[in-house]
Amino acid sequence: MNNAKKVEFDGHCAFAVSVGKKDVPSKSKYFIIDNEKKFHFSNPVAKFLWKVLPSRKQKAESNWLSR
Repeated sequence: MNNAKKVEFDGHCAFAVSVGKKDVPSKSKYFIIDNEKKFHFSNPVAKFLWKVLPSRKQKAESNWLSR
């Protein structure tokens, strides 16, 4: 079985994408795997905010599609 996860947002910081910034690189040590998708973050605070603020995933997906 292939354990590879699909990296979302071309590896950019998922939280940054959710607030409309699409050029923030991520660091490979900060990530979350959700439904076979891997979301990267630029720092631990961004990762934490992604978890606690509502609708981050939906906002990021919408922003990414409109880029």
